[in-house]
Amino acid sequence: MLLPLAAVSAQNRAPKSADTKSAEGKPAEPNPLADEGYIAPPPSIARLVAAPREQNVNFSAPNPGSRQYFLRTMSDGLPSLQNVGKAHHNLGGFQVDYRGNRDRALTMRSSAGFEITEWASGRKIPVVVPAGARVSTPVWSPNGLQFAFLALFEDATQIYVADAATGKARAVTTRSTLSTNVTAPEWTADGTTIVTVLVPDARAPEPKEPRLAAGPMVRLNENNKLKTRTYPDLLASPFEKTLLEYHTTGQLAVVNVKTRAVKKVGAPGLIRSIDSSPDGQYFRVTYVEKPFSYLLPVASYGTREVVIDGAGTVLRELSKRTLREGEEPADPTDPQPRAGPAGRAAPIDTGKRNIAWHPFAGGLLYAQIAPAPAGAASGARVDSAATASATASATASATASATARRADRLMHWTAPFDSTGGTTLYETANRIASVQFSDDGKIMFVSETATGGTFEQAIFLDENNARFTVIAPRARDRGADSLARAAAAPAGGAGGRGARTSELVTRPGRRGVPVVVVSTDGKYVFTQGTTPDSVGKTPRAFVEKIEIRTGTRSRLYESAADVFETIYAPLDDDFTRVVVQRESPTVVPQSYVLTLASREAKQLTNNVDLMPEITKAVRKTVVARRADGYSFNVKVTLPADYKEGTRLPAMFWFYPREYDNQEAYNRSLTPGAGAANRFPTYGPRSLAFIVTQGYALIEPDAPIFASEGQLPNDNYVVDLRNNLAAVIDALDTLAIVDRQRLGIGGHSYGAFSTVNAMVHTPFFKAGIAGDGAYNRTLTPNGFQSERRDLWQGRQTYLEMSPFLYADQLNGALLMYHSTEDQNVGTDPINSIKMFHALQGLGKTASLYMYPYEDHGPVARETVLDQWARWVAWLDKYVKNAGGKPKVTTM
Repeated sequence: MLLPLAAVSAQNRAPKSADTKSAEGKPAEPNPLADEGYIAPPPSIARLVAAPREQNVNFSAPNPGSRQYFLRTMSDGLPSLQNVGKAHHNLGGFQVDYRGNRDRALTMRSSAGFEITEWASGRKIPVVVPAGARVSTPVWSPNGLQFAFLALFEDATQIYVADAATGKARAVTTRSTLSTNVTAPEWTADGTTIVTVLVPDARAPEPKEPRLAAGPMVRLNENNKLKTRTYPDLLASPFEKTLLEYHTTGQLAVVNVKTRAVKKVGAPGLIRSIDSSPDGQYFRVTYVEKPFSYLLPVASYGTREVVIDGAGTVLRELSKRTLREGEEPADPTDPQPRAGPAGRAAPIDTGKRNIAWHPFAGGLLYAQIAPAPAGAASGARVDSAATASATASATASATASATARRADRLMHWTAPFDSTGGTTLYETANRIASVQFSDDGKIMFVSETATGGTFEQAIFLDENNARFTVIAPRARDRGADSLARAAAAPAGGAGGRGARTSELVTRPGRRGVPVVVVSTDGKYVFTQGTTPDSVGKTPRAFVEKIEIRTGTRSRLYESAADVFETIYAPLDDDFTRVVVQRESPTVVPQSYVLTLASREAKQLTNNVDLMPEITKAVRKTVVARRADGYSFNVKVTLPADYKEGTRLPAMFWFYPREYDNQEAYNRSLTPGAGAANRFPTYGPRSLAFIVTQGYALIEPDAPIFASEGQLPNDNYVVDLRNNLAAVIDALDTLAIVDRQRLGIGGHSYGAFSTVNAMVHTPFFKAGIAGDGAYNRTLTPNGFQSERRDLWQGRQTYLEMSPFLYADQLNGALLMYHSTEDQNVGTDPINSIKMFHALQGLGKTASLYMYPYEDHGPVARETVLDQWARWVAWLDKYVKNAGGKPKVTTM
């Protein structure tokens, strides 16, 4: 159980009194490095931190159905300390706002309300949310006439539904939901009911911790090998196990939106997730399984996924994952998956994959490798060689040998989901990656992967499964027209910054799932993307339509070259009008409705440049070259009024990454489509703000390279020194920085690297290190990309631990750490013990511990306080050594 941390007292949080006296009777001068209580940075920084970013809007997702409305979630800026600091439990990484019966993140990241815009008329429709409540992310009904949201009260969480045309909202639930695991309402396809998890009837009060412990917490290991990462929080007592069960046990229910009638489904259980069939008759439910563990976080506990009917009867178990305290669980983020026995490749997956509800025909869909022919080895791997066409692929599949290729099948499994499985809907020699439908359910689009790339196949279900290749791999890589497709946003269409690649354009369908956009005549589908980046040219957004039966493409639209344009969603199925965003390095992003034929654009937003002193800053990219021949990029940001040849005090901010060689690093430099052609944006903790205080901001890539026969980390300290020396030399040659006034900093692994730089180089007068790990013996089973444990890579672990070299620290080190840091491997004890060591060594250091915050602070008060102390530290130890900075209290 996480006991509430000692809150900052009202006295500390209040502005310092002007008549505070020193020992000599004179008014005491504020000291931003030593004063407790939340303080504010210089006004020029405070304005940027608190800039009303929420007032700038991006309309990208129209409502389903009519597509006439845009729904805006009304933020009120940075979360307040009141929301971030609300009392909660932290149970093995499972964080609960126990008064509100919800996930703590819902409370912290809540919003103030909603506003609907009717784009054709420009009419604004305010949504009336209940008094005293904040709100969660909204969920549109399948027909787009209303949307649901969680109303977050102090002591309960209720489902409300709002009418899109009027903005009127009303409660749907009569008692609190249990939104600790299931954190959003789920509509059924007809929009009449919502599936949710409620607090069980007559639930007893929350258990109270015994006044006296009944005994010790027991951990026992008898020759079991369990290599785990260094988790930040684990259950620590039998009482915490009791609390976890209490806050996980919920009642699955179907609630009628109009009458508010509740149909309970089965008995309460330890529900982790739910997925209702479109008709609301069947449910996929994942339950947390006992026993609970003191060795693994809650996210790693055993689970059981089943299909149940409306009475709660279990019809079929889909999967079961047991708690494994005796072996290392598979890490889905591990970039180096383990091989099978004796180095052999792992056997093929012959189980049910990609299980999902059929949106039109009822039952479940899944993909599964066909059974091995009689006499064939059951573990033979699939040969997914690319085929020249779908027809050739099917022919090859029919004649392939048993050990060379086994077909992949799309199966349809209907109630009661018996053990015989489903019937075959589709079969291919390639690997089925995903399946989508047209909105009328008549065309099934199957994405298949093969050695040569990915096929998009269209299957006409009412034409005896006639198959046509819509996109073949060769069509995806056509020089200037290669697609940088983006994933469908909630409203379909291509995504924006950081979006992943996708295939055919989709939109929300009438059954509540994404569907492929098909033209009203049923002949065409669409794809969209941007032309590749090229030097001096802005990438152009384009839309192409593809004839389904022939694969013939024609370009409907290509954007102009003077702005960067992102296409978000079509407003009709013929793609005559679309929602776009336009921007450039000097033009603030604005949303438009664009008519493709006439190129007429109706502007929907009136966004403004909130921080011109930063967006107009001077930006450069400098190439640093090391003596050993390696080179890498350095981003440089300078004040807007910078004069060439002026040497500035500089702040380095970095995050080293590992590469096998120079070529691997060079490949990583491929930018996202148009990254250099977009308007710059900055979050509240962006170090770019430091340029307003007369500093240069230096952001080097700092690659760590592997040498022959070694792993990258074996060269970490040497490469770190060489990288920083090369950066300083390059910037000194260009007369950008004053090499006698340099600071360095970073967050997380960047903080770890900052302290390493300060103990292994003499270059920096001061450092800022946040939420870092400084002693690698505290992460003995691996860290970052290091897969060896401490005993396999002992020398590397010790050399990379700046704690062991604290006596060699050069410069003044400011550390900050969040007391509830949930990041793997960066327990706050790192900073506490590092400060303890530096204090004993007589080094100049500070440590600021921020209550309630996670790995990367979010509360307004915290972020402002950090900036106040950062600026004061750098001014004193970098810009004006020995000077006394000013402080503003909050």
